Amino acid sequence: MVTEKRNREFWANVGYKWQTAIYLLVALACTIPAWIVQYPPIEDLPYHLATLRVIHSINDPQYGLDDFVLTLGRTQYFGYYFLGSGLAYLVGVARAHIILVSLYLGGTVLSLRYLLRVFGKDERLALFCIPLLVNSLFMLGLFPLLLGVPIMFVGLGLAISYFGNRRPAYGIWLGVTAFALFFVHILPFAIFGVGFAVLFPWRRPRQWLLAAAPVVPALVALVWWVTCTEAGQVTAGMMSAPPQRVSFERAVPQMYQWATDNFRDNSDEKYFGAYLALIVLSFVLSLSLRDKRSTKPVVYLYALVPLACLLLYFTSGDGYRFIWPLGQRFVILFALTAVPLIMMPKGKGGYAITALIAILSAGSIANTCLHFIAFEQNEVGPFQQALAQMAPKKKVAALIYDSGSRIANWTPFLHFGSYYQAEKGGVVQFTFAGYPHWPFDFRPGRYPPPGGAARPRWEWTPQRVPVWGELHPYYDYVLTRGEGFRAEGAYHQTWKGGPWGVWERSVDAKVFER
Repeated sequence: MVTEKRNREFWANVGYKWQTAIYLLVALACTIPAWIVQYPPIEDLPYHLATLRVIHSINDPQYGLDDFVLTLGRTQYFGYYFLGSGLAYLVGVARAHIILVSLYLGGTVLSLRYLLRVFGKDERLALFCIPLLVNSLFMLGLFPLLLGVPIMFVGLGLAISYFGNRRPAYGIWLGVTAFALFFVHILPFAIFGVGFAVLFPWRRPRQWLLAAAPVVPALVALVWWVTCTEAGQVTAGMMSAPPQRVSFERAVPQMYQWATDNFRDNSDEKYFGAYLALIVLSFVLSLSLRDKRSTKPVVYLYALVPLACLLLYFTSGDGYRFIWPLGQRFVILFALTAVPLIMMPKGKGGYAITALIAILSAGSIANTCLHFIAFEQNEVGPFQQALAQMAPKKKVAALIYDSGSRIANWTPFLHFGSYYQAEKGGVVQFTFAGYPHWPFDFRPGRYPPPGGAARPRWEWTPQRVPVWGELHPYYDYVLTRGEGFRAEGAYHQTWKGGPWGVWERSVDAKVFER
């Protein structure tokens, strides 16, 4: 009997290792959109690359970043760039950021598998997150928030394990995970906090102190951020002066827009429709096959997490000061946190659902990659040539008159000027430098005209940027996309290719006030 038991354990261990290898391959496949093209249609991607460049190379004379000073002590999500800077020592800034994005794409699948295993649910449900990975927040480029998602799932799994047996190792890893999550992004940390609270062993008062101990460092960091930083005080201020909320009649139809409405054609609508149909089919098969597996009580408690996300979507409002979008971020957080609540049938029904979600996921990844390739080949144009016209370590104003795309939704060209800073250093406008939530600022006396942080929506309104006094003589170059720039003798065009234009400051231009 002992030998037979050992044999079962051996083959179960072998089976788990093979399954893990398969999930690792699946996670790797999910990362393809992160590296398939150099210029994907992701709105804030260039800006994150530029930010990582400043943080990583601020003391490197090759990039001429001496106009800046790091302000990591006033920001809450510097962990994203801290990790990226460490990776950049090994692979460079561009590849480091690809790794960060890949950690979100592949890590979400693996972390969900871990959480499902803790729940005792079918691990194959982790595949249901794949069609949701490239979502509206991804296309907007809110990568610090998204990287927090897999860390959040790991944290919740560790919390359940720690509450169940109080092993010190689980407590240590839970504390490290919660602390790291706080410094990646506040929203996944807040959702983790909801989950931690609902899963907490409230019925065992004697265990409260020990159960709460691992998250104390993260709570101390939260208190510091809220009380000692302007960004934290702004966020806390939303509680006393909440932003205007979107009406329920508008919020409901906008949910898909803030889920996976990524491209101008209707391909993503078809995949999302098939995804919802597959969830319904899985539910129906689970009932029709009379699946009598009992659901752990912890799963019912966990259901409050996606419900909290849904509630926050309807109550948080559009935005607040420099924070946008706000409530809309909770749509995809709701969808991802709801994956563990999906039902997976047993037997042949389960195999059928697994095959269908695998096919759907592969198609969704391929659809994203095809659109990314089409964007780079058909719309980006000779942008690399435009960058080549500008000398390194200069000051560049990017006036993007045509920021939209015929292929992707949102405004993927809005921050393309930041690629200059990511590759060649110097100063690029628009920049969040000087805003209370950003990890670097201009040194005193080094702000671009008219002095101080850029006005809100500077990048959205290039037609309002005056040539004399604001652009000239501070900026060495003006990079334009689309028509609308009037140089007024202050700049002369040195290169034009497709929608892109490079304008260099005229040395003999005289500055005068208008």
